[in-house]
Amino acid sequence: MIATWFLIISLIFVFGSVNSQSNINVQKLYTFLFTTNNYNTLIRPSRNQSVPLSVHVIFTLYGISGVDEIEQKLTATGWLDVQWTDELLSWTPSSFGGLRYIYYPQGKVWKPDISLQNGFSKLEELGSKFISVFIDSNGLVNWRPFQVFESKCDIDSTYFPFDRQTCHLDFVAWSLSKVDVHITKGGKGIQLAKDIQRHGEWKILSSSALNLVESQETKVRFTIVIQQKPVYAIINYIMPILLLSILDIFTFKIPVDTGERMGYVITVWLAYAVFLTIISDSLPQTSESIPIVSIYIMIQIFIATVVVIISAIESGCPHLSDDESVFCLLRTLAKKCREPSVQSQSEMSKRLYGAEICVTWKEAISALDKCLFWVCLTIFVSSTLITLFIAGLQFI
Repeated sequence: MIATWFLIISLIFVFGSVNSQSNINVQKLYTFLFTTNNYNTLIRPSRNQSVPLSVHVIFTLYGISGVDEIEQKLTATGWLDVQWTDELLSWTPSSFGGLRYIYYPQGKVWKPDISLQNGFSKLEELGSKFISVFIDSNGLVNWRPFQVFESKCDIDSTYFPFDRQTCHLDFVAWSLSKVDVHITKGGKGIQLAKDIQRHGEWKILSSSALNLVESQETKVRFTIVIQQKPVYAIINYIMPILLLSILDIFTFKIPVDTGERMGYVITVWLAYAVFLTIISDSLPQTSESIPIVSIYIMIQIFIATVVVIISAIESGCPHLSDDESVFCLLRTLAKKCREPSVQSQSEMSKRLYGAEICVTWKEAISALDKCLFWVCLTIFVSSTLITLFIAGLQFI
């Protein structure tokens, strides 16, 4: 029993003496590093000032906050993991009770003036005053400033709502040249946070990092590829346009002499106008790249306008007399469209010059509507397929 207690006390004494750091040790270390050694935040922490200081940067992306097509701006949230070796902030742990690391306010140590080179807002210091840097006994400094980054990004809305955007975040030491500081990506360069914030409109497809060396400076470029989620736009923009276009085509299935046709076609056209008023603020508002869906909508509205004009003209035809020979040829051609059977030359001449040259206006308009129905349906299907094909080119 006595031997057991002796062993426990011995272990406590041995391991306790290893981790016996106290506030006095920390205070002595602070005094040694920042007072005794006359540490100056204005001096680059390299004993050999002719050798550039290596700074490694890792970017952790927390989420995409927004994409602005008009201002050509990407707003992303994340933090940088900046590491370098400060040769003036190293010590022997055994001299300070085994103390191997400390935390110190970021504004009281030297740090590279890293900033977002292609930033959208004004140039400002990264991080905040309350953020501390991690310093170990070998002089390794780890600085993790959290920030909302607003960067310039060339937004191409041509393939909306199936568009992909590639945006860059370029970080550079603003006032230090490459002979002073050499910035490189650390580890994988860019990584996604485990609890990444999801965006309702955009999803992250991929990310990458690249070291760039220019004439006077080095920088790290972090690239983010994002894709718009198209489900909302398909349900709220594209599907209503398709349904209205189909309703517009079936105008030619309504007899013109019933009196309901003009009311129907104008109602459909007004539905287009009201629908465009509703979604106008949701479509990309830029003249740099016109979305294909906007062109498609304009084609359908143009067809709807033509249908209204044709219906207005046809509405007055049933009131004309069937014996007005000035329109006989037009009505005959309409009848030929209604009866597309192959005929001999003699039969054709007989219809053009014989007693059957004139048909009633009701028959002529009915035959014309049949032709226009298939023409509009062909244009609708063709334009829809072409739009889908062009939108799918970016996925190839």
